[in-house]
Amino acid sequence: MKKLLLLIAFAVSSVILFSQSFDGGLTFGVNASHTTGTYVDSTLLGQNSNMMFNRSFSKPGLNVGVFTNLYLSKRSALDLEVAYTQKGSRKIPNANDTLPGTVYETRLSLHYITVPIHYKFIASDRITMFAGPNVGILVGHKFTQNFMDFSNYYDDLSKLDLSIDIGAEVFLLERLILNIKYSATFFLTPIRSYNNPQAWSYGPFSKPFWQRGQCNQLFGISLRWVFFGNKEFGMRKD
Repeated sequence: MKKLLLLIAFAVSSVILFSQSFDGGLTFGVNASHTTGTYVDSTLLGQNSNMMFNRSFSKPGLNVGVFTNLYLSKRSALDLEVAYTQKGSRKIPNANDTLPGTVYETRLSLHYITVPIHYKFIASDRITMFAGPNVGILVGHKFTQNFMDFSNYYDDLSKLDLSIDIGAEVFLLERLILNIKYSATFFLTPIRSYNNPQAWSYGPFSKPFWQRGQCNQLFGISLRWVFFGNKEFGMRKD
């Protein structure tokens, strides 16, 4: 992990050194996330069947950090960010959850320090599109059923979440940007392998090669405030 962080730092410093124009600021947003391939082991509560997380993006979370844009040309830039990001899954209670013995509350909360590096295409003075890798470093997790803590069942999570991001930005004001993105763990590097007997999954036992384990997915929306920089050109004309 130290080598990876050093490589990222070297790449960022190299780009900054050769970039003639940049800006940056703060970002604050919310996520709606889901962890694919997750089952709740309801036998923990003395039951004989498993209850599944909702397969929708039902786990809310925060995304807070700092960013900088390094402009390569009038139509392209690199976007670098360091943020605290919450991911995970949960089961939303329903009408059947009033029955005795029902698992009505399940939640997997994952806490990451994320370092996305995006290439941006500047479509106009107001709109940009971006895509690129996102390295997440796991700094904490919690797993509960019916508000009881079973976090030890996820102690074998990978410390790294290697994701791919795509999205777009729209300038709302001179220095205020609306950022919308979709992010998903790269399927070859799941956060938890199906080979582990504690990693619950769905579907047939013979899975296709791209279903290698549990992966994070999220939709995020955030506001970015630009408050420093020396850019000579960029997304908006002064």
